[in-house]
Amino acid sequence: MSNSDEDVGGLITRETLAGRLPVQGSSRLYNGFGTLLGATIAIGAASFNYLFGASIAYIGNTYIGIIGYLIGLMMGLAPIYLASGMISYRHGVDPVDAAKSAMGTRGASLLLLLILITTLGWSFVLIAMTGQAAGRLQQILFNPNGGIDNSFVAAVSVLMLVLVWLLLRKGPAMIALLTRYTSPAILLIAAVLLYLITRDVNLSTLLHTNVDPKLAYTTDPLLQLAYGVEFGASNALTSVPFFGGIARLIHKRKHLVTPSLLGAGLIGAGFTTAVGALAAIATGSTEPAEWVLKTAGSGMGTIIVTILLLANLGTLISFFYLAGVSVQQIRFFARMRWDVIIFVLLLPGLVVAFNTEWLIAHVMNWLAYNGAMFAGIAAVLLTDYLLLRRQTVLPAHLFVKTPDSAYWFWGGVNWVAMAVIVLGACVYLSLFNPLTLAVGSTFRYVGATMPAFAACILAYYLAMRLVIAMSYKGGYRNVSQLSLKKVSVGL
Repeated sequence: MSNSDEDVGGLITRETLAGRLPVQGSSRLYNGFGTLLGATIAIGAASFNYLFGASIAYIGNTYIGIIGYLIGLMMGLAPIYLASGMISYRHGVDPVDAAKSAMGTRGASLLLLLILITTLGWSFVLIAMTGQAAGRLQQILFNPNGGIDNSFVAAVSVLMLVLVWLLLRKGPAMIALLTRYTSPAILLIAAVLLYLITRDVNLSTLLHTNVDPKLAYTTDPLLQLAYGVEFGASNALTSVPFFGGIARLIHKRKHLVTPSLLGAGLIGAGFTTAVGALAAIATGSTEPAEWVLKTAGSGMGTIIVTILLLANLGTLISFFYLAGVSVQQIRFFARMRWDVIIFVLLLPGLVVAFNTEWLIAHVMNWLAYNGAMFAGIAAVLLTDYLLLRRQTVLPAHLFVKTPDSAYWFWGGVNWVAMAVIVLGACVYLSLFNPLTLAVGSTFRYVGATMPAFAACILAYYLAMRLVIAMSYKGGYRNVSQLSLKKVSVGL
């Protein structure tokens, strides 16, 4: 093969990975267990997990909270990964394209909106947290009697935006390269922090040390466990907009769930969140930079915080990559070069850089409610592909935007799916308010995520079977494409 052929082949691979073309065979980035494990650790072990850990500490029983969180996280991740990843893995397509078979050619725009809100929202929160942590470090070291220097916070935040663009502008291959180093660094830092907070108080004692009962969410052990499980399950729901974009880059079917379950789940989010909970109990502080300096001292603490902040780059480029691919569903962005797309997505970060406190205070509220939508979406995707379509879709029709598409439904929208997604949000919020932490009467026994997920699976399956039965009588235009017997047409 000539050099020109190799250059063309490399260009095609880069364009495929950075766009919506199906990613197949050797073009996929993650062809081994280790590389995928590193990438998912980078996504799962973001610094905001330390803040989640503080929330777990305030459940009222540290041990029960951590155990419940891990149970909810692992229990929720497996079905979420299957729901959001199977079609993307099999056909190499973006999660929005994959969702069209269930939500409709136009209805999948809802998932696109939520993907952009979630990926960009959490990315900007992480950038704001990085700037704030750097500002806190600078204040403690150089201005202990003064406040945080907002200009320094803004400068660090802008620097993070520039670094993300420089690292990601040539395509997503940098994700695999960078996370090879940032993921071990994140885990090493978490392990060092765990050692530091258990030097003077052994781990068992710390696990059974609780916050003041007056500050706890509840003193009821069963409700404490329910809160812990729900926090873990809610975290699992946030994988819905992320995992499809990772799944299309996985080479082997056997790696679809296990490395991600270990990486993003147990090792990434699970371990770092548990360390955050223990650190909050040990230091009485909920700010990572502050309790790192309290436990490690100014010298080592400065090094640890600096590495921790730089390690956030692995998470950030993963999030912006997923947003960059999905936003190409919009024709305006599809015509842009990849580096320009990433630049445009990063632009709002300039506003974030100068308003970090406001963003953390307000966007976190919206993101808390935003997650309520994902229980219904995950249930619809899982039920549609596994139970109704029996793992058969027509990949070419995922890219057809006219009534000729096998997934046109009614005007391009599967209104049954839309109704079930709304149902899921209503059930979830009736059982648990993620902002105020108010709960329904049955929350202590069943939580909120799993009942909402189960209700949506049942509702979607029964409703779609009814629609399919009615379609045989000619009651709906294009609904004949839903027939389970007509695999060649739509299912």
